[in-house]
Amino acid sequence: MAHLSALEPDQDQTQPVVELRIQATLDQLSILRALAATVAIQENFDLDAIADIKLAMDEICTHLIVRAAPDSVLVCRFVFTPPQLHVSVSTTTTEYEDSSQRSFGWHILTELTDSISLDQEETLGGVGYITTMKFTKALSGRL
Repeated sequence: MAHLSALEPDQDQTQPVVELRIQATLDQLSILRALAATVAIQENFDLDAIADIKLAMDEICTHLIVRAAPDSVLVCRFVFTPPQLHVSVSTTTTEYEDSSQRSFGWHILTELTDSISLDQEETLGGVGYITTMKFTKALSGRL
């Protein structure tokens, strides 16, 4: 699993963090959706919000996986700070993205989540980018 050292664990100890590191391949999507649903259920999200979180995870993870460098690791972090769930998904991608915020997928993500962002930082070796997509989803009626 290459590129692991570029994606360091979150060192913020103020909130409990659920983190999963997994091979950045499409056959892992069901695991990622299940984890997202489990975290949302644990934090008492309603069924509609759980479905939104699962769909957002699917869209984000698919977006990153198809752009991931060979043998990359996908790092997913879930932090619940009442009343919001904060989700971050990162991997090493091969190309810089300049137009993803105009895509149909981005439009879907803005409808499913309360906030969405995409950040990219060139890797130390300059052979790719650490690409991170983050979203938040609030408990119903709590924002």
